[in-house]
Amino acid sequence: MKFFRLVVMAVAFVALAVFTVLHARSGLETQTSKLYLGFFIILMVWAAIRVFSIAKDLFQK
Repeated sequence: MKFFRLVVMAVAFVALAVFTVLHARSGLETQTSKLYLGFFIILMVWAAIRVFSIAKDLFQK
């Protein structure tokens, strides 16, 4: 089950990275657009931390 969670969080991290790049390339004219970019970055950091912690837990045992 931990391996499945690791894969799901890794896919979420990659998807958030792609969305962040696409959103940034489409232009950041409005304040809401900049806010969404910040949320994408925060979620990307959260997903990276989860991937790291799950992988550490999975491979240390």
